[in-house]
Amino acid sequence: MRKITPIILAFLFCAFLVPQGAKSQVNFEVDNFNQLDSVSVFSSAFGFARIGGENYAGVRLNPELRLGKVGVGFDIPIYFNLDDGKMHTDEFKGGTGLLRMISYLSYGRKKKDPVYIKAGQLRGEHVGYGSLVNNYSNSMSFEKRKTGVSYDICIKKMFGVEGMYSDFNTGSFNLFAIRPYVRPFGASKIPVIKTLDMGFTYVKDKDKTKRYDESNDINHFLEDGMSAWSLDMGITLINSSVFNLNTYAHYSTLRKVKSDSLKTYFAASEPPVRYGNGTGTGIGLNANMKVIGNLFKLNARIERLWYSDNYMPQFFDAMYELNKDAKIARLGTAEKQEGIYASLNASILDKIIVGGNLLLPDDISETSPAFMQFHLRTKDLFDKILIEASYSKGNLTKLNDAFDFDENSLALVRFAYKVSPILYTGIDYRWTWIEKDNGKYKIDNSVMPYVALKFNF
Repeated sequence: MRKITPIILAFLFCAFLVPQGAKSQVNFEVDNFNQLDSVSVFSSAFGFARIGGENYAGVRLNPELRLGKVGVGFDIPIYFNLDDGKMHTDEFKGGTGLLRMISYLSYGRKKKDPVYIKAGQLRGEHVGYGSLVNNYSNSMSFEKRKTGVSYDICIKKMFGVEGMYSDFNTGSFNLFAIRPYVRPFGASKIPVIKTLDMGFTYVKDKDKTKRYDESNDINHFLEDGMSAWSLDMGITLINSSVFNLNTYAHYSTLRKVKSDSLKTYFAASEPPVRYGNGTGTGIGLNANMKVIGNLFKLNARIERLWYSDNYMPQFFDAMYELNKDAKIARLGTAEKQEGIYASLNASILDKIIVGGNLLLPDDISETSPAFMQFHLRTKDLFDKILIEASYSKGNLTKLNDAFDFDENSLALVRFAYKVSPILYTGIDYRWTWIEKDNGKYKIDNSVMPYVALKFNF
């Protein structure tokens, strides 16, 4: 194993000591710390933006409406080009068009209510225990948002189904995942046993939208589609008001992609690539700790992974939508490996929320890269300051390059100062991908100063 830096070692140590999760299925970090507020909010930002190398000025309206368990979020951009005065309309082109003004429509909370559904932009999605789909986002570009759906329905505490579909904007069959599950003793009152949860996940992708190669208008390695499946189960060992602990295990298979173009691609490699089905197994702990109400909350997850040749854990992740062909091609050279997945999140007085996750093979290489995410959010810090930051890094072959911004990075940094109870001034920095007219992506970074209104109603 290559040398692990002290920061990474400390991260893993803390994640191991402080488990997470409460209900009969693991409640991942996204669920515990990003639950939506129960109040309606109006916010709008006036400022400048650089989009696709051109300068714009205007306003982005972001009202969020709440009525009980129902929530609707809007994202309405009104920007004008500073050179020709034309309105920026790229965000509404193709697929669902003007429906993209609705950033999400939701009902309930995942793993908290019997019925949960969310339609719109998907971020940080997971299905089951995350062996195949984990930290998935359907939109790589800030301007070209996609409309997908995520859901989880449980009947009489015993039978349920969860899943997601990535994109209604195109005519092809995009990423689809479904997990029927059963809790055999869910309706009983037997401690521990009643939390037993077992499920089967099936994933399919036959995306044929235009990408990456100007001479080819499809994801050509997906010509016959890609599929995967997994079996998983978990049980809650401890469930109290201050500490919850559960354990889980899973087995997954990434089925061989039957594509003539992929076969030709591997045959042309030197030496030729031997490619087939890949399998992976994992066991983990997940827990949640709360101290004196909202004074301090901590959750973490630690998982040990074993996987064969031609397999990559959490294959459908935050970077999957960027270049599906390239990720599928890496399966051909992926070697038998072991590794660790860990996440750690903390909340202090609901004012400061910080955390991240890390997928770390024992031997990092180009064929077995690492993946990391980090996020920070403050709410009225010192009653005046708002800070938000998120960062994702994929295809990480050297830990020293973790925070080097390149084509494998996504980042957002926001700093705002509260001038009055409803008025903020601030600045946004984005390192993101933009989708060009030919379907290819390119890196774009922008700085946007703004003045914003925000108030509850």
